[in-house]
Amino acid sequence: MARLFIFIFIILNQLTVLSQCIDKEKITSGGEWGFTDYIHRCPTYSFAFDGDTSKNWNVLNDPIDIMQAPKNILPLKRYVENKIKEFAGESFFSNLRFDEVEVVYANRLKAFLDSGRQDVTLKYCKAKYFFYYNFVQDTLMRYNIGIAVNAAGKIISPFFFPSKKDYKPFDTSFTYCKLIDIAIQVKKDIEPIESISLEFDSKTRNFYYLVTEKIKEEKEGLNYIDHVRIDASDLTRTQLTKTKVYIQY
Repeated sequence: MARLFIFIFIILNQLTVLSQCIDKEKITSGGEWGFTDYIHRCPTYSFAFDGDTSKNWNVLNDPIDIMQAPKNILPLKRYVENKIKEFAGESFFSNLRFDEVEVVYANRLKAFLDSGRQDVTLKYCKAKYFFYYNFVQDTLMRYNIGIAVNAAGKIISPFFFPSKKDYKPFDTSFTYCKLIDIAIQVKKDIEPIESISLEFDSKTRNFYYLVTEKIKEEKEGLNYIDHVRIDASDLTRTQLTKTKVYIQY
């Protein structure tokens, strides 16, 4: 009982510390699924391990139990994950979590159109299957990874994550409070903060935390937002960047 109390106390204490630094809603998912390049507006059904077990499928893309997916889905999933592991290594793969898979059903296009989904078409269906994964470092932060597979069972999308030789272990001293402190050292007036996310630089092949400031005096037209990039494997490596945002009321 004493051990349980201590465990609960530690968790509550961690949540209290987090809430003092930043609201958990501002810790957002990084990366992009990239599905629009492969299954944009296609008639698809989603399948997940915790999906709906009903045999009556709807067309709203709510996940269906994966046991109702085509028989080749689980072998395809193993193929995709073996390719990821082969490319990125065991260390990276150990932090990867499967979310769901979308399957294009060309023969059910009419059912989607009849349901009112008039935007559905086969015009942009480059892939037959699209697998969704999350690269995770803790219970809050995610980096989204999407893998497109064609009808022949081959991966046709690039890997937006590091190779085995490029992957660097994350700095274990990381905390959200520490990220904010580092960001303030780089740009003193970066608070209030809009979001913190985990991103990947395809040029340098490394992960980084992106601390984004909230627009302080939002105006119609051109606005500028500052970001502090913090290398996930070496928190001393930082970079200040700026982006343009156009706002129209």
